[in-house]
Amino acid sequence: MDETVTSWSAMNIPHSNEQTANITLTSGQSEMLRVAQDGFYVRGVKIEQDEKEAEKVYNAFHQWLTWATLNRNY
Repeated sequence: MDETVTSWSAMNIPHSNEQTANITLTSGQSEMLRVAQDGFYVRGVKIEQDEKEAEKVYNAFHQWLTWATLNRNY
């Protein structure tokens, strides 16, 4: 008799909520901004979720964008 696998975990296929997707923006070798499932990180430090969070993330992104523009190869 053929046994049918009925659960995703038994098939060892990751669920969409188990996958970790991070976006990391670096300047050279140092991390400037990381977007993770558990929040935002600026230079490796987790940003608190408060009224200043968007401003801090925007400023870090702006600094990275300026660095990337100044250091790009034409």
